[in-house]
Amino acid sequence: IADYPQVTLGIYNSPRQTVVTGPTEQIDQLIDQVRAQNRFATRVNIEVAPHSPAMDALQPQMRSELADLAPRTPTIPILSTTYEDFGLRPVFDAEHWAVNMRNPVYFQQAIMTAGTHHHTFIEISAHPLLTQAVTDTLHCVQHGTRYTSIGTLQRDTDDAITFHTNLNTAHTAYPPHTPHPAEPHVAIPTTPWQHTRHWIARKDSVNSVGLAPRVGTLLGQHTTVSGSLPIHLWQARLAPQAKPYRGWHRFHGAEMVPVSIVLHTILCAAAELGYSALSGIRFQQPIFADRPQLIQVVVDNQSISLASSPTTQTPQDRWTRHVTAQLSSAPVRSVVLSHHSDQTSGHFSACPDPIPDIAALLALRGVDGLPFEWSVKSWMQKMRQLTGLTVEIELPDTLPEGEIASLLDAAILVSALGDVTDTRFYVPVSIEQVWLGDNAIGSRGLVTVNRTIRDDDGITVDVTIADGGGALWASMRSLRYQALDLDNTQQAGSANFVEPHADARIDVKNFVHMIDWQPRSDLDYVSTPVAGSGSVALIGNGGFVLGLRFKEAGYTLAAPADGLSGVRYVVYVADSHPATTTETDVDFAVRITTEVSSLVRTLAEREPGKPATLWIVTRGVHESVTPSALRQSFLWGFAGVIAAEHPELWGGLIDLEANELESDHDDILHQAGLTLANLVQTRTKSILVLRDGIVLAPALAPIRSEPVRKSLQCKSDAAYLITGGMGALGLLMAEWLVDRGARRLVLTGRTLLPPRRNWELDTLDAGLRQKIDAIRALEMRGVTVEAVAADVGRHDDVQALLAKRDRDGAAPIRGIIHAAGVTNDQLVTNMTDDPVRQVMWPKIAGSQVLHEIFPPGSVDFFYLTASAAGVFGISGQGSYAAANSYLDALARARRQQGCHTMSLDWVAWRRLGFAANAQIVSDELQRIGSRDITPSEAFTAWEYVDAYDVAQVVVLPVLNPDGSAGFTVADSYLVPARNWSQMAAAEVRKELESGLRAIIAAELRIAETELDTDRPFAELGLNSLTAMAIRREAEQFIGIELSTIMLFNHPTIALLAAYLAKVVAPQNDSLEDQTAILSSASTGSVLDNLFDRIESTSTEAKGSV
Repeated sequence: IADYPQVTLGIYNSPRQTVVTGPTEQIDQLIDQVRAQNRFATRVNIEVAPHSPAMDALQPQMRSELADLAPRTPTIPILSTTYEDFGLRPVFDAEHWAVNMRNPVYFQQAIMTAGTHHHTFIEISAHPLLTQAVTDTLHCVQHGTRYTSIGTLQRDTDDAITFHTNLNTAHTAYPPHTPHPAEPHVAIPTTPWQHTRHWIARKDSVNSVGLAPRVGTLLGQHTTVSGSLPIHLWQARLAPQAKPYRGWHRFHGAEMVPVSIVLHTILCAAAELGYSALSGIRFQQPIFADRPQLIQVVVDNQSISLASSPTTQTPQDRWTRHVTAQLSSAPVRSVVLSHHSDQTSGHFSACPDPIPDIAALLALRGVDGLPFEWSVKSWMQKMRQLTGLTVEIELPDTLPEGEIASLLDAAILVSALGDVTDTRFYVPVSIEQVWLGDNAIGSRGLVTVNRTIRDDDGITVDVTIADGGGALWASMRSLRYQALDLDNTQQAGSANFVEPHADARIDVKNFVHMIDWQPRSDLDYVSTPVAGSGSVALIGNGGFVLGLRFKEAGYTLAAPADGLSGVRYVVYVADSHPATTTETDVDFAVRITTEVSSLVRTLAEREPGKPATLWIVTRGVHESVTPSALRQSFLWGFAGVIAAEHPELWGGLIDLEANELESDHDDILHQAGLTLANLVQTRTKSILVLRDGIVLAPALAPIRSEPVRKSLQCKSDAAYLITGGMGALGLLMAEWLVDRGARRLVLTGRTLLPPRRNWELDTLDAGLRQKIDAIRALEMRGVTVEAVAADVGRHDDVQALLAKRDRDGAAPIRGIIHAAGVTNDQLVTNMTDDPVRQVMWPKIAGSQVLHEIFPPGSVDFFYLTASAAGVFGISGQGSYAAANSYLDALARARRQQGCHTMSLDWVAWRRLGFAANAQIVSDELQRIGSRDITPSEAFTAWEYVDAYDVAQVVVLPVLNPDGSAGFTVADSYLVPARNWSQMAAAEVRKELESGLRAIIAAELRIAETELDTDRPFAELGLNSLTAMAIRREAEQFIGIELSTIMLFNHPTIALLAAYLAKVVAPQNDSLEDQTAILSSASTGSVLDNLFDRIESTSTEAKGSV
């Protein structure tokens, strides 16, 4: 409308609809001009044009006639379309209405603002006129997000039916989560339609599982299984309407069986068999009581355990173990003596302390209700450092039969509440020894607590429980509580308590995927305009042949002597042969990684105005049939990390056919040359595979084939090897194999355990103590455990271990889980040989040794514990992703030789292994639309996928509400917050500085006014975690994918904004901008400081399994 000076904007309807106002003659001319361009334009039939200069003359009269308005203050948020600033709170007085009829209507802007926090929009009118404009606008707010725009009434329809139909739509557009009924429904995938059959399987009921548990315990019918050592089984059916306690016990709204019930259950089971005490009690998972489930208590030899499973079992269901212990007969005399001495030592205050409100204390910690009826009659705190407590408990005059657990429940709760000023929730995790007497209790009980340990993770206490007359009724030695901070439920240890409730609601098919390779015809949907001379540098074996084909396609070949300073495209053809006869696959991987990281470093140091695009070429990795293909496979994972850290220079990786003969090498490159020449101008994060002239790309897909085997069952006369078996994940995997029938385990690791005679020493550190406790728990279940310190990457170490086992007459190894690994996060441009080798060694060298010693056919299964980092690429994990891609390729190679080999590409296990303290991993998973997984989810997925004939599986929870896979292994779609190319250079810089200041200030939790644009990030406490978070927010704001090291290369807001301005609007760049960037005098020292911080963060994050 620039050519029509009297025409003005009246209404901003949507990005595709606008209302303009002006003189009739000019409006008619404008309509004709728009229609001539084959676009829609029409007249609005009204007598006066509002929201235009024509309203200026009417404003005084409007103000005068509405002067007596007395507006009220709105009680709900209002976005007025009258003003461009939606931060204003409108006052609906005469001035407002005068401005309202004159100003343009900012409808589109108001909807975009509301769309950042709301998803359902309702137009209240006799007929919907604006719903289409709302939909058009919301589509641009965040592409792909679901929004609902509906009206209230519609002409020519029944008002009541239309209104209530729309009302229902408003309620169901984003419905609240409804728990899935336990039975008889079968889980059916949501849209899109999967074309799969889901039959309801009816099972005959079993009488024994219909029995409700006894009052105060979870014990049901007792059965004895005969044998040399009889096995005792109690089985009951727990249901929400048949709980073994009168009250309730909810944690954050979820009903849980109290720990007192669980403990009392195994104590009563032991008492039935003549045992008065238990030792080594370990609480593993809570029992949620909001759905029917089977409860089993099993006594096998000297061990006792309690487990549960859904009552409507399917092949994917598994038993969850909640507590384990060892039977014992001796009462704890030391605790008994300390109990009596405390009563007479005089360390307690002479007068009882005020009795705290137990219900209020529990509510502060997220707990609602008491399972039993009891109250506190007196509360006496030890004066000296609050280390002791004596509480008198009042019980009902007449206790229901079997409800002696009420005093036990009171003891466990008050022991956790000893320090009422500590608002963290303390969860029992272990008890070294517990004894329960057989004497009856009356209406009173006395609980004495003596705290022995207090640290950041929790407290350890000794507890004695006496009846009203002082007779000892029960005692607990070293009752360990772990502290949960409810403001940070993602802390280590809390996940196992808070999260398992969700596991039963997740269909395993929604987070187990195979990689499906499909033709990719649309390769330019993420491409960027090609700039530069079109020169190309070909590096590696095959450069001459490819050079001829690139010259045919019109490219200029760069001379080797000229270097890479002016080259537009760089194609790196990976070597496929070892440099020497003694070079192993891990040596090869370290050497090539050094070459590629050096190449990336060189390209990353170029100025923004001189872009470069890097491509890598591999051969045969897709099939991994030949040793040379397997040798190159690590580059697939490494490529994904380069793409994540340097999207500005990454082009892609393409895999060509493997050459069976050396003479075929040049022929393959010649045939693929023109295709590659066309591809290099298109950027893609996906790995591409070129076969028979067709380009294939990967996507996640459900496993659609039929099962070929039953889920894993181990043999009792065989042994099973777990490398990394003494790490957090390795020990869980060991327990899982035992659940599947294993009775002999070989656990290797880098840590040498002390001699067994020293396992009871108090001087052992917490890490060793955890390993020893886990091994003892396995042995209590009748398992023989060989814990061996060995380097699995050294052929001699593994052979020596096997030779010793043969000499000792040990059972042969029939299955392998290769879980060894270490991490050492480094940016690609900072990689050095030693850390790279350290990370690659256990994965690549270890798997190569195991592959040679246990060739295909020699074992029943060969599991490789890999990572989804090798598929998606997570910044900082170049070496780790590369090593895991090697495992994927090895699995493909062995599978083609008929071996049951599977590489499991896990996302992070919640708060375990490498994810134990790695918030950066969680953040990157969220960035790609996923999350970490619980151990229960992991093993459920493992058991499900083990039945299928697949070599590589990606275990990745899908968060999309429509049930679709959500994304391919490719690029994300970003929508910029501004149209940067249409803005002046100064305006772009100003907007970028303002937006970046807001993002960085919010992440670093400082006021925007205190954030100077020239202040180095290093002085603000920037580290790799905050850098990743800032990067994600900046990507959403700017609309393009950004480099991981962006903040470190441009370490102030001013420098960063200047750099990004050159990226988003290069045509607006000026000599003045370039001079400003280059004139910063402090950049070097700032970068040095930042990289020092990054290196220290990486060292602290170093972990191992």
